[in-house]
Amino acid sequence: MDNKHTTFGLSRKNPGTWIAAALMLAGVILLIVYYCSGGANGLVYWAKFEHVFDSSPSVTGVNGWWVLLSIVLPCLGGVLFVIRLIINGRDRLYKTGFSVLLLTAFFVSRAFWLHIYDSAFRYAWPLIVYAALLVSALVVWDLTVNGARIKSIFPAAILYSALLLAGVLWRFVPSYHAARFAAENAIPAVSSWLFLGSLCTAAFSLQRITSEKYRPRRGDRPDGRLVRSLDPMNGVAIYIMPTRNGAATYFRDSVECSRMEEYIRRKRAEGLTGFGTLHVIAAAYVRVISQHPSCNRFVSGQRIFSRDGEIELAMAVKKDMKADAPETIIKVYFSPEDTADDVFRKYNEQIQEAKDTPLDSGFDNLAGLINVIPGLIKKFVIWFIRVLDYFGKLPRFLMKLSPFHGSVFVTALGSLGIPPVFHHLYDFGNIPAFIAFGARRTVTELGDDGAPVRRKYVDYTIVTDERICDGFYYASAFKSFRRYLNNPEKLDVPPEKVEEDVF
Repeated sequence: MDNKHTTFGLSRKNPGTWIAAALMLAGVILLIVYYCSGGANGLVYWAKFEHVFDSSPSVTGVNGWWVLLSIVLPCLGGVLFVIRLIINGRDRLYKTGFSVLLLTAFFVSRAFWLHIYDSAFRYAWPLIVYAALLVSALVVWDLTVNGARIKSIFPAAILYSALLLAGVLWRFVPSYHAARFAAENAIPAVSSWLFLGSLCTAAFSLQRITSEKYRPRRGDRPDGRLVRSLDPMNGVAIYIMPTRNGAATYFRDSVECSRMEEYIRRKRAEGLTGFGTLHVIAAAYVRVISQHPSCNRFVSGQRIFSRDGEIELAMAVKKDMKADAPETIIKVYFSPEDTADDVFRKYNEQIQEAKDTPLDSGFDNLAGLINVIPGLIKKFVIWFIRVLDYFGKLPRFLMKLSPFHGSVFVTALGSLGIPPVFHHLYDFGNIPAFIAFGARRTVTELGDDGAPVRRKYVDYTIVTDERICDGFYYASAFKSFRRYLNNPEKLDVPPEKVEEDVF
């Protein structure tokens, strides 16, 4: 598969970005100034309401819709378009889609009002053609800027150019022949021409952007991209099993750890003081994700997302090994190319920072802030956070603080001297896997020659969300995980190739 990803964007270095923004703002300002400074006559002229300021219900209801569609929509859509164009133009131009939708609704409604209330626009067929062109332009714009599903800028550019020309001719010619064209009454029309001119300029100025990395599209989240090529069974299973714990699968295994112990001793001799089983397990799981990227997916909002190259590993740590010692959550970010040495360094930096700092972590502070809120309000706050998370609108900085958002949660029970537990998954957030490992245990077994042999094992459990990939895929990933634990020296070198998840 070609790993290049193409889209269209508008960078802030592109003159067309600023010309389009200026035209759009000029249209908004012109419309606001017109209606705020003696535009009442214009309002009567366009809407044909003799009692436009009448407070009777029949008039107020209709006029309220007119104000919403003909004033609020274009001003709101124009301002949002400029903001998105400047802030998100290069990498996420698809975010202009909502503002273009608002402007399209304004154009259609304006044509509708003209057709009903102005005898110069009495024919219905131009309205139908004009509305069809507007909807077509909206769809083409979205298909162009949202993942470059249309590979050329010209369809959008031609459609908006045609709409601009049609808008000028449709407004000017009938009014001119009716001998009642007035410059002051043409200001709303000029404003709409500026809106179309802005969209036309933006379309002609689009830049093709090609990169090795995936380009965000509509439907993606700040912490993952939507997986769009899954079979129907996956989409149905998410609704049949709506919760993470309802879709949990439980896996238990053991690994003979003589080679792991030898590897740990060698790494400590190389200067990695404190290197242990935790680092081997973390490095092995990072390597598994590099070869089985579907294990780095998650379910949110009844859809499946992939984290691709970002691996977030969360863990609860105590600042001291005491029952009353405070506990905090650390999150470590790995890349699929990381070796055991990289994992040790990144992990220990976070653990040491959590143990050394006298202050609470960002998560502790956030939890403390929410905890002081009265119970009923706290319930509403948590519900609101869930809603934002469901629709992928939770701010990224909150996801980074949250221990419930990530690739995997690891708990090390070996230091407590107990076997691993099957830890439940969290229905809040999106962590799809929970790994627990226990203390080493010694057993006496029969060797190949029939003589008794004492061997050490490390038991571990993995609880996973079965909706993100099928059982065969999980089986392959678990076998790879066991193979890396049995041969940890493979973790000293980066993988020959990092596999990509499907799109």
